[in-house]
Amino acid sequence: MPIARVKMTRSRMLARAVLVVVLPLVTITAAKAQSVADFYRGKTIIYNLAVPDGASWGLYARTFIEHLHKHIPGNPTVILQVMPGAGGVIAGNHVFNVAARDGTVIGTPLSTSMVFAATDPDQVKYDPRKFSWIGSMAVVQDVITVWHTAPAKTLDEAKRTELVMGATGKASNSFQDIALANNLLGTKFKTVRGYKGGAEINIAIERGEVHGRATTWDSWPGSHPDWLRDKKLVHLVQLGPRKLPEIGNDVPLFRDLVGEGEPRAIVDFVGASLAMGRAVYAPPGVPKDRIEALRAAFVATMKDPAYIAQARKLKLDADTWQTGDAVERIVNEAFSLSPALIQKAKSAIDLP
Repeated sequence: MPIARVKMTRSRMLARAVLVVVLPLVTITAAKAQSVADFYRGKTIIYNLAVPDGASWGLYARTFIEHLHKHIPGNPTVILQVMPGAGGVIAGNHVFNVAARDGTVIGTPLSTSMVFAATDPDQVKYDPRKFSWIGSMAVVQDVITVWHTAPAKTLDEAKRTELVMGATGKASNSFQDIALANNLLGTKFKTVRGYKGGAEINIAIERGEVHGRATTWDSWPGSHPDWLRDKKLVHLVQLGPRKLPEIGNDVPLFRDLVGEGEPRAIVDFVGASLAMGRAVYAPPGVPKDRIEALRAAFVATMKDPAYIAQARKLKLDADTWQTGDAVERIVNEAFSLSPALIQKAKSAIDLP
């Protein structure tokens, strides 16, 4: 009997010790989750969009925030704030320096403006490595496209005939893709800058003010499926890690047209913005538990059947999303290149 009592006593002591260790952990975890929910309950999150709300970027942002709120603890309201200008630099400066650092401001930058910070750090007031990256809704594939009546309708013809292309600012893909083609492929594109966004450039194309533009591929089925259906657009070259068959097997991939070594390294560096895609970020300094909650909410939204169904209905990419860690790695890799190579990339996209 004494032996049995000793065994029972030891068992009870062990059980109590386990409870002493486990219960505080459970309490801390629950309190942590509760504190995030308490913070966001009744709050409004501002979703800052770096481009005009008139094309694919706006479609992605609106579709995303429509479903995001229900996956954030406390179910806050999420509203869209549109802040275009300077190829995304204005929004980047704002989110980095002005926006609240408490988790109530998130947004989507123009991804080229993040790479622009590596080539022209003096022209921006943000460091992409210090943003809190939440995730990316989709990888981006760019195309250089002209109107069906343009005087040149192939890449070879564009090397002999001048084509006028619309663009926003120097930090945008509408400018950088065109400059890259001129400098690495020998095309004769002439860029007209100053348009407020893609929708405005599209109007200029239809009016005959410009012949075309560089943009994300999915902006076309998203904003002008009628132009695709009626074959009013001619795609000259696509930019990205691999060819997309939906663009057309006869449309060459930019990186396949340049030699290995430095030219391809430059193309891949500029293409880091495509790999980042339609990213979601928050300012630096947001409490870690709120960033973790936002990252978890992002993943839950990407996996939400309602979000996926709506995205596909709108012809948006619901399959190539990435986590915040993945976007962070892309940004850090872009900034890890040698200063000499970054300088050559800067020259290739016509940045002084």
